[in-house]
Amino acid sequence: MMKYNQSMVSNLIWKSKFGNWRSWLLFIYLVIQTPSLFANNYSYKSFFGSCPARPASEFALLIAKRFEEKKSLGDLKKYLENGHHSERYFVSNYKVDFDPLYERITIKLECPGPIYRVTFYSTKGTRPKSYDDLILASDGNFYNKIFADFLTEEGKLTKKLPILAMPESRYGRELWSGLKRISTSIYGLELEKNLTEMIVNKDGTLTLILSINSHPVSVFFGKNEWEDKILKLGRLVTYTQNQQRIPSIVNMTNSKKVVVKFSE
Repeated sequence: MMKYNQSMVSNLIWKSKFGNWRSWLLFIYLVIQTPSLFANNYSYKSFFGSCPARPASEFALLIAKRFEEKKSLGDLKKYLENGHHSERYFVSNYKVDFDPLYERITIKLECPGPIYRVTFYSTKGTRPKSYDDLILASDGNFYNKIFADFLTEEGKLTKKLPILAMPESRYGRELWSGLKRISTSIYGLELEKNLTEMIVNKDGTLTLILSINSHPVSVFFGKNEWEDKILKLGRLVTYTQNQQRIPSIVNMTNSKKVVVKFSE
């Protein structure tokens, strides 16, 4: 389990090198050659799934070059595990297979779905700029905002991501762990379609702002039991949509009692 601290999150603010002309030439070459890349006596097939094509192409080429050099899947596995390729190329899972009969390498890449942009606010003044560019994805990990930019450019992300806002003073591993867990639940329950903003308040309480049928809904979660409350919220949203009656406020600070208020 990766431990998140201020230094590690700051290091994820990676400056993209894809904007220069060399990377564009590389991208054009890979588009022409993908899904079949040929190098020496080996052929390569790559499948990118929902991954952004530009960084995924570079990651696939990195794999191909390494295998050409070492001729070993074992070495390739260690090489990939020892690097930070997931953070850099936005890959959450990858699989490399070798068919010795046809001398063919098959590369399959999987990428998470971006859930929301992360921004920190300070109660003392300006926000630290180094924290303005993070994406929290469905795998519970943080990526540079360029991940969402690539997906938008390629038409794979067509909506504006909701915002996760929290005070710098509340930054810490325990809070991140809680947010990661409910983030995966939000994505699994498809609540991300309704979520516009998630706010960690100065006192540690959590507030969600939803948009249901274009109606804003404020949901107050309190300080704890967020995972259970997310499940209850998912059922509530489904029920109210079926009833065609959308609440304006949902108070779930008390886990044993849900208070729902409707606009007049």
